[in-house]
Amino acid sequence: MHRAAREEHVAADRLQFASLEPVRIGMPELCHAGLSENWLLKACGHRHWLALAHAHGQDTADFRDADGERLYPAFTSVRIEHGRLGAVVEHDVLHFEVELCRIGRTRYRSRIAVRSAGTSVATLVMESAFVRRTRRGENRSAARSVVARPCRLLPPLTPQRPAAAPELEGLSLLGAADKPELIFDPAPHEDFNGADFLYFAAFQAIVDRAEWQWFRQCEPLLVTIQRTIVYLGNIELGERVRAVLRGLREEGGSLFHEVELSRLSDNAVIARSYTRRGAQRKCLSVGHQSRA
Repeated sequence: MHRAAREEHVAADRLQFASLEPVRIGMPELCHAGLSENWLLKACGHRHWLALAHAHGQDTADFRDADGERLYPAFTSVRIEHGRLGAVVEHDVLHFEVELCRIGRTRYRSRIAVRSAGTSVATLVMESAFVRRTRRGENRSAARSVVARPCRLLPPLTPQRPAAAPELEGLSLLGAADKPELIFDPAPHEDFNGADFLYFAAFQAIVDRAEWQWFRQCEPLLVTIQRTIVYLGNIELGERVRAVLRGLREEGGSLFHEVELSRLSDNAVIARSYTRRGAQRKCLSVGHQSRA
């Protein structure tokens, strides 16, 4: 990234990275069902930030506006497609092929193809917008802003619409009396990031914990094949989050569900998650025929 960040500042429609910081898989990246989806979100989010830094001619992802105030690329939506997370095992090497484009004045979209030994593990589509706090220390005051430093990426002639929530075919919407809900209390040491926001990957973790408590399916363990999270807000440290199951379908060993997350303090919706989960064999490596 250091050498790339010093390249000539040439305008482009998109930037591409063939393999941005590959990773050899070990215990920190794995879970009981294969590759940790939570780790994958964090890893791809980090590479999204690195690509944004490169687009602005920077070695590090330290973004500032014209007033010198710190800006953060806040994710507005994240989508996982064609997930084969259950196929990843220890010692596999993951490569991250990143393509970044600009979809508005303050908004950017990356498409990250995650592969091992030439085989697809998942594709992530991540959209973000630069934000700053308009009141110091208050996450609810976050508003969009523009990086002062010039960007190599050309803005589109017509801003593209934000990613829409997917239609989960055949999903049964639950009535008000039938919607199970759970309350979560995010912890500062695990769920908030270094910018003091509830980390975007923590939303996925809350949905996963809620799903486990609602369904508790041990055999076979379900792995994410497709998931879209649309981010609508954040919380302050000490606020609790309500998870509500809004829609559900179970078919052929697959689980489809829609979960809404809201702040308990004022009932404001902060995210919606749309998920398809299915069983995958953990013992089959994407890079090898089999493992003992």
